[in-house]
Amino acid sequence: MLVDAGGPVGGVTEAAEATSRFDVGEEVVSTYLWSRRFRHLDVLVLSHAHSDHMGGMPAVMRNFKPRELWVSIDPNSEAYRALLAEARDLGVKVRHFYAGDQLGWGGTQVTILAPETGYSNAGEPVNNDSLVVRVQYGKSSVLLEGDAEAGSERTMLAHGRVAGVTLLKVGHHGSRTSTTQEFLDAAAPKDAVVSDGLGNTFGHPRYEVIERIAKARTKLYRTDEFGLTTFLLDRDGGIHEVLGASNRGSCGLGGC
Repeated sequence: MLVDAGGPVGGVTEAAEATSRFDVGEEVVSTYLWSRRFRHLDVLVLSHAHSDHMGGMPAVMRNFKPRELWVSIDPNSEAYRALLAEARDLGVKVRHFYAGDQLGWGGTQVTILAPETGYSNAGEPVNNDSLVVRVQYGKSSVLLEGDAEAGSERTMLAHGRVAGVTLLKVGHHGSRTSTTQEFLDAAAPKDAVVSDGLGNTFGHPRYEVIERIAKARTKLYRTDEFGLTTFLLDRDGGIHEVLGASNRGSCGLGGC
């Protein structure tokens, strides 16, 4: 299972995707997966249709021929519609998921925490479109928040969907819009990881989010500082971290 595939930063502007000559899906994501000896993916998961999460997906989908593409709502985005069309052309089954959906997958239990079935967005993609996924493996669990912001977090809490997890993928790259105190208290992760670029212009992760996580005594890992980071989760609830390129060949969030 691969969750998101990077892409050009710049929200939903189709121009950013059209003019970028660097395809992160081809040059980075696919190259890395090939280095790990992957030749096929079972599932691609798109958290939401912003270019920095979706831009690399077409190349990954062509290269690794997943059986399924998991999405949630369908916003007004030409690039998103093109992705769905390409999935159909490649014979990839598109599945829509909403809060409360559950399924067994690869020896794990997958639960969708957001968005709610009543949520819709007829406009351009926004962060609160994010498909929030919890993956349970024995006593260990991972919560993948996409770019979900405080509004989505409040809804998840109001419906009692957030419980303690082993590892939290911090929402919206560590932006102040996400990881509210109430959400962090409910998730109570042992480890947390922020996906953010070195020297990014957004100031991610924000100081107040770092401080909040530190006060919770959660170990924080940042891709801008540590680069490639793999988390190995044991069925008994243990977690082990491997930093840097030396973790090639181990089994982590990218799949097994």
